[in-house]
Amino acid sequence: MQPGRLLLFVIALLLGGGPAPAAGSMGVGETARLIRHAEKNVGDAEGWAIDLISALTMHQLDPGRENVCAVIAVVDQESGFVADPAVPGLGKLSEQALRVKLGKVPVAGGVALRWLEHNPSPQASFMARIRAARTERDLDLVYRALIDHAGQKSGLSEVVQLGLLNRLIEDKNEIDTAGSMQVSVKFALDLARRRRWLPMMLDDVYAVRDQLYTRQGGLYYGVPQLLAYETGYARKIYRFADYNAGRYASRNAAFQQVLAMLAGTDLALDGDLLRYGKAGEVLSAVTSSEKAARAASKKLALGLTDAEIRDDLSHEKNADFVSTRTFTAFRGAYARKTGKQPVFAILPVIKLSSPKIRHSMTTRLFAESVEKRYQACMAAK
Repeated sequence: MQPGRLLLFVIALLLGGGPAPAAGSMGVGETARLIRHAEKNVGDAEGWAIDLISALTMHQLDPGRENVCAVIAVVDQESGFVADPAVPGLGKLSEQALRVKLGKVPVAGGVALRWLEHNPSPQASFMARIRAARTERDLDLVYRALIDHAGQKSGLSEVVQLGLLNRLIEDKNEIDTAGSMQVSVKFALDLARRRRWLPMMLDDVYAVRDQLYTRQGGLYYGVPQLLAYETGYARKIYRFADYNAGRYASRNAAFQQVLAMLAGTDLALDGDLLRYGKAGEVLSAVTSSEKAARAASKKLALGLTDAEIRDDLSHEKNADFVSTRTFTAFRGAYARKTGKQPVFAILPVIKLSSPKIRHSMTTRLFAESVEKRYQACMAAK
């Protein structure tokens, strides 16, 4: 191991602040061997191993084989151990998606397309840069340049740089996952905000995004998104589904299945009980799941008010949802009606679509693929 890397690894262990490593903790050599087993052509398996174990340690997570293999499985699935992976045809697909999106906006959409084709110059336009993009970071940098250019032209550059508009600007960024683990940018920014005393300026937001495109940063933010929460799941496959669909999506999809049966209606088993804005705020619209809960409560005389149901459903992204009256009342009603305990988790039914996805993909297929890699890692000799 190179002296510089060894020093960084030791510092990470000291800064982790967690308990002393357990007897089953993985070493760098063994972790690197498992990484090579997953991806034979990986570059610098030892470096990946150091950063992986450091990320687990810094977030006070057990660096044992289960957690190590879970991370290896997700990284291998999402990027094949490339920090900023190239996506075949990304530029062309992104341009097509943008043209379709703006084409739905009468008049102004056409104006916007012409502007993108000719600014900041016809020879080096924003659209040309989008067309040439190979990685998510390429697209991200085009977006930043577009914001900077618009700020300068509008005279709002100082306001933008002060960060007074950074939440609005960030919400419009189309790159919402990034790096070797395809980390949710929102998750990374929320984690970074919790560790700061001062509000984040736009440059701070960009700094977090830049970290996601590095090996160390992708693991630092991806590891807690995957592992730093209690689930109650009996199998890892549901955690992998959550990583794709959102925390507790597998538990919530099973709850939707209970609601559908009790209310006598069909529900999309997508794991989202409420609807959210891009910044994560709960929207006021009543969802099909909430309507089903209201109807079933009245039908079964469970004594749950609409306000109580809404308040309880707002806990769906947290572990304590299982302690709410809404969760326990409906599961109890299901058990009484069927004579069987309802399952705690199922794989959410979600079809994935993105310019990055070149073939049919669902949350189920994603979770099953990661689970297969995880089991292979766990079985590796």
